[in-house]
Amino acid sequence: MNKEKWAVTRNIAGRKITIKDVPVLYCEYCGELLYNARTVKKMDELIRKYPDQDTLVYPQPLELDKNAPSFLKNMGGNDEPVNLAYLASLMTQAGLGLTL
Repeated sequence: MNKEKWAVTRNIAGRKITIKDVPVLYCEYCGELLYNARTVKKMDELIRKYPDQDTLVYPQPLELDKNAPSFLKNMGGNDEPVNLAYLASLMTQAGLGLTL
């Protein structure tokens, strides 16, 4: 099985919705296509969140900048103040949101 990103078309109530960049496992020998449960859940969430759109883009994993790993590593281990705006930005990119 190869990890790939595909455009997936789903038929919802007679309407075709295409979701681009969906992570899949694809077997080049038999043509089988597999999704993990998290991927299916995220596709369903996208369709519910944007009911009027026929083309959606699957969110990509968070790509941390060069400062993020040390920032995240040190968050709970010292007394330095946490830059709340930076934390909110990281959490939003990760799809976690931040409630103050």
